[in-house]
Amino acid sequence: MKKTIFTVALAVIGVVLVLNFSAFKNSEKKANANPYILVEIYEIPSYNDAGVHIHYGNAKTDVIRFKGFEKEHHDDNGDIILGTINKLQGEGYEITHTAGGLAQSGMITKIFMKRKE
Repeated sequence: MKKTIFTVALAVIGVVLVLNFSAFKNSEKKANANPYILVEIYEIPSYNDAGVHIHYGNAKTDVIRFKGFEKEHHDDNGDIILGTINKLQGEGYEITHTAGGLAQSGMITKIFMKRKE
């Protein structure tokens, strides 16, 4: 009789542990509900927020402004772009698509990134 109670109790504990671990696995996927981000690069001298805009979703955006469009800031602005992309790749994102548009006023580049799974 004691062996039967012990076996049933052990089985119930096993089922509870399996359910518990699967619950944590599902919550982990929900935390990563927005795996995509959008990086916009505004290279427009007349635009006040010219720079790199990172859109994470849920109204969360980071802006890294360029130093200016004078000749002496060309390399600095390039470093801002590369530094931002490298930082995001270090956080687990990879580039999936890019698009760009050019007008007389300047250029806008869009980079779509997805979190690696």
